[in-house]
Amino acid sequence: MKKFLLSILIIFFVSIIFIFKNDSVAQKILEEEQNIQINFNKEISIKPHDKVIQGQTIFINIKTAKQLENPVFRFKDKEYKIFKIAENQYFGMLGINTMEKPAQYKLSMYDKTGNLNDNAFINVVIKKYPIQNITVTKKMSGLTATQHELNQIGKAKYLLTEKMYGSSYPYNSPAKGCIISEFGLRRYYNGKFSGDYHKGIDIKAPTGEPVKSMTDGKVIFAEKFRLHGGSVAVDHGHGVMSLYIHLSKIVIKPGEFVKADQKVGEVGQTGFATGPHLHWGLYVNGTPVDPMIDWIKPVNLCK
Repeated sequence: MKKFLLSILIIFFVSIIFIFKNDSVAQKILEEEQNIQINFNKEISIKPHDKVIQGQTIFINIKTAKQLENPVFRFKDKEYKIFKIAENQYFGMLGINTMEKPAQYKLSMYDKTGNLNDNAFINVVIKKYPIQNITVTKKMSGLTATQHELNQIGKAKYLLTEKMYGSSYPYNSPAKGCIISEFGLRRYYNGKFSGDYHKGIDIKAPTGEPVKSMTDGKVIFAEKFRLHGGSVAVDHGHGVMSLYIHLSKIVIKPGEFVKADQKVGEVGQTGFATGPHLHWGLYVNGTPVDPMIDWIKPVNLCK
């Protein structure tokens, strides 16, 4: 009888131990599932991130289950705004400077609620841009920008508008013709390095060829400058601005809303220009980027 009772007690205690053991396992599984759910509550996409070419644009997409308040991301020592584009969906962009040192960089993303507090890494790789020498006259080499045009362009580059006016990229080229000068060229004038790079694309076209806005936007300025000649800047929202210069004719006014492929002017040779062409630039949060990467449909180089 004693042996029987002892056996019952042993079975009882073994069962209790088994229950507690399995309860702790169940708790661990539950915690793991909760962690998985927390991860599923936030989706962050950064494209590209592995091999980011100098002059390229990075696109940041965030989907969350919780609302964010004033979300931003930090690159190096500067903060950039992340825009709300739909319910619990957010979008931001970063232009990589053509002179950015090839290296790995951290992107820190956060907001006031703490619902966004994440880090990511991007790898910037070098791109070898060609060298271009341009022969200019003595009169042209002495041509400089006025303070007014520098102020106008400076303000336009850093304009931030909550609304994104344009449709999905890639867009059409703003003018018919071939590319005579690529983005990022190291510019030489009469054999001497200018100390800078080409911040846009030059499209060779005859005087009078229509110049069109690459996508929807609001005209920031439309006027004739001393160095840039006839110039138009269009705000496309979310820190994106396109600039069209050397125009022979301007057909829109500041404050006017334009649609994709709407005419804003005509190709010319005004300002610092050695022949008729359209110089146009694309800026993301103030940084000039290569429009031919992601933004614009392919355009042939001049032969």
